[in-house]
Amino acid sequence: MMLIVGVSYKLIPMFTLSEVQSRRRAIYSVGLLNLGLAGSFVTILLHSRWKIAFACLVIAALTIYGVELSAIVRARKRRPLDWGIKYFLTATALLLPLSATAGILAWPGLPMNSFTNQLENMYGFLGFIGAVSLAIIGMLYQIIPFLVWFARYSREIGRAKVPSLADMYSPRLQAAGYWLYLAGLTLTCAATALASEAGVRVGCILLAGSLATVAANVARMLAHLYRPNIKPLAVRLSTIPAPI
Repeated sequence: MMLIVGVSYKLIPMFTLSEVQSRRRAIYSVGLLNLGLAGSFVTILLHSRWKIAFACLVIAALTIYGVELSAIVRARKRRPLDWGIKYFLTATALLLPLSATAGILAWPGLPMNSFTNQLENMYGFLGFIGAVSLAIIGMLYQIIPFLVWFARYSREIGRAKVPSLADMYSPRLQAAGYWLYLAGLTLTCAATALASEAGVRVGCILLAGSLATVAANVARMLAHLYRPNIKPLAVRLSTIPAPI
């Protein structure tokens, strides 16, 4: 999460044509997140009852981050949001249930039983597969087409007709993958909390289907490196000199 928070303060403004709205909020969110992370590591290691305090510190840091990220998106000049940005913003929204679960698990005197163990499993799954993985997929959808386009088509500008970034992948696959991912994540988390093996299997199948759409779209992007879609520029008749 530390990496995602730091990188997003650069990439989200770049991809949405916006800028950081409050450097103070950005600094506070990163500083408190570092402090809460260090304190949580020590208190969890020592089984200290103070872990709830550092958990609240992390939650406060993520709250400040959410406020600043929301301000950045609202101030954007590019109004339509790409699917990659939607993936990333959904991942940050998942920090809400993740933080609530963290507060419950860090509560002093929480009884350790089978349900608590399943709740811990769900917390880890929601954190890694929900918030972290979904954020990475969203950023990949923004970065890969840009890098491929720059590597293959940047030298052809003005000399040939080249595809736009949006032409290098399928928005339908992105939309299908997005909803499959959310459905699979929701079902798997609920099934994990309820210790339902069948539910976990079905949820993971949905997640695998979502990742298949990501793989298909990435393959479409990378294909431009080997089979570029370059067309000659259309020549207007008015530009052809008249015969003497």
